[in-house]
Amino acid sequence: MNKHKKISAFRACLFISPMVLALAVSASSKSIGKDQANIRAEPSLNSPILFTAPLGYPIEIKKENGDWINFVDWQNKNGWVYKPLVSDIETVVILVDKANVRSAANPKSQVVANAEMGEIYSIIAKNGQWVQLGYYQDKSVLGWIRDDLVFGE
Repeated sequence: MNKHKKISAFRACLFISPMVLALAVSASSKSIGKDQANIRAEPSLNSPILFTAPLGYPIEIKKENGDWINFVDWQNKNGWVYKPLVSDIETVVILVDKANVRSAANPKSQVVANAEMGEIYSIIAKNGQWVQLGYYQDKSVLGWIRDDLVFGE
């Protein structure tokens, strides 16, 4: 490889590397996999407990530190949780006082249920700007809701 090609290849690596790194550390959504998990101020069992999170509580992961995960929640609270307490099950929490849950991913479809702020559901499927909700424990389907009415999607 001549000197010009080596420099071009090096420049390409410098350009691409930050993009790959950004993709690798981008936030991902997960959930709390144990009921009443302690959320701490720092990544340590000796750190003060900020709050406890219920089973299925959706979190957006910001970074990891050893066996600890730093996240932000639907109320924009940050905290640390012990990694074994985190689940890959995708969940959402309702962001509005009352939301219509519909039979199909369509604003004109029948309302089958009402969801209230703070309620947690599993994500069964996604369709454009719609999320199909289900129950965390038994995975039964509830219905569809617009994605702007939930956090965690």
